[in-house]
Order: sequence, then C-alpha cells, then structure tokens
Amino acid sequence: MKMRLWSVVVKPEAFRLLAGEAALTDYSGRNPGRCGVRPFERIDAPNMTNETCYNINVACLDGVDIDEPLTAPVTYCDGLNDNWGEIPVEVWHL
Repeated sequence: MKMRLWSVVVKPEAFRLLAGEAALTDYSGRNPGRCGVRPFERIDAPNMTNETCYNINVACLDGVDIDEPLTAPVTYCDGLNDNWGEIPVEVWHL
C-alpha cells in the first residue's frame, strides 16, 4: 500500500520532518540508481499555487486507517500535460 500515491497538499509551516533528513535527495526525474517510496515531496510549482508546498503521501503514514483515504474527496490533476491546475479530460481510469 505504501507505493500508492494518495497525497495531501500542505504549506511549509504545517510540515515537519521528524527523522531521515540525511537520507534525502533531490529527484528531478529518472535519477539513475534512485528508486523507492516517496513519503513526501517539496513542490515549487508556479503553474499550480505560486508558492512552495509539500505533497504528503498519506499511504506512507503509520497508523492511518485505510478507510479514511478511501472515503476522502479526490482531486484529479493533469500531470500528463504538465497542467497541474486543471482536471484531465478523462479520469475514468484513475
């Protein structure tokens, strides 16, 4: 389940990394030799919110009841076309 990306967006003041800072790396797509589960990511996306924010992968949080994310509201973003502020034309497969 932890590979699933169910993310919530939070502002920097609401995010606090408790451990593992020394193991962090910047990922900019197709980093050779780097793979794994992303528990969070820092987003600097002027085409989305015009501010820095964090995507927190709630599937990676310990102690989360699986029923909570399954019933939460869903927002689809068009990452395929790098148009993150818009809903994709088709979402039936997502």
